[in-house]
Amino acid sequence: MRVFGGFARLFGAALLTLAAALPAAAQTTAASPTPAPASSDPNVTPYAPGYFAEFRPVTALDMIGRIPGFQFDGGSSARGFAGTAGNVLIDGERPPTRSDSLSTVLSRIPAAQVLRIDIVRAGAGGVDMQGKAVVANVIRSPDAGVSGSITANASLSDEGELSPGLNIQAQRQAGGRSIEGSLRLNNGRFNNDSARERLAPDGAPILRSISDGGGDFRSAEANTVYEGPLAGGRIRANALVNYNTSLFEELDLLTFPIADEESTLSDSERVKGEAGLRWTRSLPRDMTLEVIGFQSLTQEDSIGSYDTPVFTSDNVTERSLGESIVSGSVKFAEWRDISFEAGTEVAFNFVETATAFKFNESPLFLPGDDTRVEELRNESFVTGVWAARSNISVEAALRYELSRITATGNAGGAESSYGYLKPRLNASWTPRPGHRLNFKIEKNVDQLSFGAFNASASFATAIFGRGNPDIRPQQVWLAQTRYEWVFDRQGSFIAQYTREMIDDVLGQVVVIETPPGAPGPVRFVVTRNVGEAVRDTLELTGRLPLDRYGLTGGILSGEVEFRRSDTQDPITLFDRRLSGEEPFEWSLGLSQNLVRRKINWSVNVSSGDESDGFSAFTLSRSESEPRYSANVTYRPDPRLSLSAGFSFGGGNRNEFTLFNAPRDTGIPVYIERSDGEGNAQAFASIRRSF
Repeated sequence: MRVFGGFARLFGAALLTLAAALPAAAQTTAASPTPAPASSDPNVTPYAPGYFAEFRPVTALDMIGRIPGFQFDGGSSARGFAGTAGNVLIDGERPPTRSDSLSTVLSRIPAAQVLRIDIVRAGAGGVDMQGKAVVANVIRSPDAGVSGSITANASLSDEGELSPGLNIQAQRQAGGRSIEGSLRLNNGRFNNDSARERLAPDGAPILRSISDGGGDFRSAEANTVYEGPLAGGRIRANALVNYNTSLFEELDLLTFPIADEESTLSDSERVKGEAGLRWTRSLPRDMTLEVIGFQSLTQEDSIGSYDTPVFTSDNVTERSLGESIVSGSVKFAEWRDISFEAGTEVAFNFVETATAFKFNESPLFLPGDDTRVEELRNESFVTGVWAARSNISVEAALRYELSRITATGNAGGAESSYGYLKPRLNASWTPRPGHRLNFKIEKNVDQLSFGAFNASASFATAIFGRGNPDIRPQQVWLAQTRYEWVFDRQGSFIAQYTREMIDDVLGQVVVIETPPGAPGPVRFVVTRNVGEAVRDTLELTGRLPLDRYGLTGGILSGEVEFRRSDTQDPITLFDRRLSGEEPFEWSLGLSQNLVRRKINWSVNVSSGDESDGFSAFTLSRSESEPRYSANVTYRPDPRLSLSAGFSFGGGNRNEFTLFNAPRDTGIPVYIERSDGEGNAQAFASIRRSF
């Protein structure tokens, strides 16, 4: 922890230096000029290819990373598309895909195909911001011809484990049509060595062991996309198939009190397929229609075993998942500086899980080990954007979410219906060039994790989880203020404060039941709605060009994030922060673009993790040391890119305390600590474009 404290002080000093240098830069440099011919909309800043030329970008993702003041957001993985979008559009639209991440889609677009990138701020007419303060719109050339790339990469761990990968992609754009395809292959091995110690409450040792763990992984993914005219409009169709498998084995050598062994085995396999379709068409009176369809199916199988000197346990799980989405929206013609959009989305999701448990070779049946959960969800919306003045704009949205969740299985059946009105107000003000303020207030509704409906079992701690089919999603009122300052072409400073007020917080409580065939009552941990919570988050981000300080092409960047939360513990009824909350995170980076040598290099350091977990029978704490990385990229010509680097992470410690009863009445049984070693990794890649 002394290392962490030292780097925290180093980061604090660097951030103060950065903050002190920002005003000096502003005094000598005017606000960043528009990098491309000015847009007719004051809330749109275009960046032409010439702006990025000195950085020699290979893909659209490289270009996005060079835009000052823009922070890439890949979106969330919640069910349905509504409210999950990232902050990058491609030709004004969001790709109808789930597993094909936004960063992957952008990495397949060659920089040579980008006509420009528009940075759109709240209130720009015709752009669905979906509550984002800033959105980037990548505009591609419609007739870029045939292009593609082959990328080979490999990483080497400090224990000599090699993990190679291959990525092949190609696309053809001509006559208003485009087709592309890609294939990604990865495989390798990882290690996880640690030392474990279990202590009695008085500090006396109960158990000591040394763990030697490791595993193999393999993945393959094929993707294809077609875009072109259809029935008076344009269609984008994409399909993806993904395969993943992993095997993890760990051997625990017990060194105290007796020499013995414990072993853990986990083997999993997943196959996923998805297809998406988006069709847009112009309508009379300058209206635009958009229709989206999406379907995905996933099959997951896993087995696990735990062999100890005291007991053995085994589990086999089969899980099927599916998602179907249909949505439609209409954008209306602008009326008196106001533009409107309305639409609706229907999503159907299901998860069917069957788990077989064995304890000491005898079957064990738990409530919720065989379940099927279905959700039928609809969200309708209407959005209005008002350009009040050339430097003031307001976006207002009213969304209504209606969902029905049905759970069946041996934990019991239940059906619940919910309806929530979700308003949003997003206002943007540009008091002077380079300075922007954004204010947002909205209500969101979290989606229930289907895992709360399933059973779980930890035989080592004798803690069993019962599926609960009767829970409500968390509702969040969010208020946010964001200040953005862009200067000196590549310089920026962003300060953002967010307050979240959360209702129907989910937490764990204890119930006592007697399952069929059990000799007596069993205590189960159950997820339930337990109360309210408040979270405050402050984010500060800065990028300072160092040309005037003697490092030509250099940029000093830093980010710090503070979080404070408060809720009532459902077991002890005392106030505490939210489980798993990271109270403080930071990162610091230095990079340089050497134009004549065609080299980019960077070094980075980021904070470790530090969080507390609160469960019914346990208290846990996780800590890790800071992580360091360095990278250098050489691009001798527009078609060849060579990269190499390394990363190093310090050690980590996990600690948990087990109680003999719920924490409000129980006493500690033991405290267990697990200390993991640091790890280092070198990597290299070569990309050849054509």
